[in-house]
Amino acid sequence: MINCAVIGLGNMGKHHARVYSELNSCNLVAVAEIDCLHGKTISNRYNCHFYKNFRNMIENETIDAVSIAVPTHLHEEVALFCINKGKHVLLEKPIASTLAEAYRICNAAQDKEFILQVGHIEHFNPAVLKLIEMLDQDILGQLLTIVVRRVGITPPQITDSNVIIDLAIHDIELCNFLTNKLPEKVYCRAGTGILTDREDFADIFLEYNGVNVLIQSNWITPVKIRQMHLTGTKGYAELDFIEQKLSIAETVVEHDYDDFGTFVIKLGQSKMMDIPVIRDEPLKLEIKHFLSCITNKEKPHIDGKSAIDALRVALKAWRVSLNRGIEQKKSDLDLRLKQEGKGINSN
Repeated sequence: MINCAVIGLGNMGKHHARVYSELNSCNLVAVAEIDCLHGKTISNRYNCHFYKNFRNMIENETIDAVSIAVPTHLHEEVALFCINKGKHVLLEKPIASTLAEAYRICNAAQDKEFILQVGHIEHFNPAVLKLIEMLDQDILGQLLTIVVRRVGITPPQITDSNVIIDLAIHDIELCNFLTNKLPEKVYCRAGTGILTDREDFADIFLEYNGVNVLIQSNWITPVKIRQMHLTGTKGYAELDFIEQKLSIAETVVEHDYDDFGTFVIKLGQSKMMDIPVIRDEPLKLEIKHFLSCITNKEKPHIDGKSAIDALRVALKAWRVSLNRGIEQKKSDLDLRLKQEGKGINSN
């Protein structure tokens, strides 16, 4: 039996505690949360010990593994403390705020030979798992394009991250995995639509040496949409992350057409086919995988390297967007000065 604990009981952490309490392969020993009232409510609900200070919890309890679901800027501090105290760690995404922090976390886990899994939860979405299975069977042929929409209103619990690092990183990690490579080129335009202190919309274009990816992420669209569309040489797929649905259409090309009109009609005859997906909770699958890796001493699907790669691309997209913003401001200033100069000369 693996003794587990959760640090941080916010939007994700409280569900980590729930899942641990539901599984027979582990024992939820304790939870840590700076909000005492909320923390005690959760600990009473799942019959485990409560601590306001996570360090006291780690020191006083017999714990094998811990989920860390604190704000991103605290990831390094909390993760390093737990790893150095001999704990396996499931760390919510993104792995850290900076690459330097991320590498320190990964190196510590590697040196101590403890499991470090990063919570890119969409990787465990049953529809995504089914899509990966279909791609392994070459159903779509060679991938050509991936288009992702991950939009919705601003989550109130996110206060220390922008839409690229918090939201788009889900799809960056998935596209890295689906293409089995990192993008050669990264383009991004992001900005502030409703929020004023950080980017709340972003359009990201990635070139994966033959596979073009477009990711649209925002905290502005008043309806929640989580969809991925993939086009390959043999077919097309639509995936709905929320509904856990996957549909595929086979590409049908007949070369005996008489005219262009017939060609268009024949291409349009392929129908979308729903692929059976057994619905399940992604977080539960993620935590089961974490516990299995501990038991069997196996490498997690989403380890430190995968998480660092996703963060690296996300940070590059953010940097590209910032640079574009600076260039645009310079251009606007040059234009304004030029216009004002013309006005002076005309007088």
